[in-house]
Amino acid sequence: MKDDEQQDGLTREDYQKRKQAENEQFEKRDRKRVQVERDYARTHAEDASPEEEPTIRSTAERKSRNLGKRLNWIIFGLLVAIVIVYLILFFVE
Repeated sequence: MKDDEQQDGLTREDYQKRKQAENEQFEKRDRKRVQVERDYARTHAEDASPEEEPTIRSTAERKSRNLGKRLNWIIFGLLVAIVIVYLILFFVE
């Protein structure tokens, strides 16, 4: 309630300044988060032995790849079917 009462007294310019400050804080936190994630990835990439093969780490990734392959084949099949129908219509006429 108190926040709502404070917002009623804000001018448009004050509100925009507040929103801009919030966005800047968010971007600063986000940059920090990304940097921490990169540092983490670097330290853990060094820990992994180079002899290990890259593997699919989860079933979700495996399912996603399989689905992608199936969709590619379906698209190819539809293109072939369209060409066949076009040829039939062209020669039957």
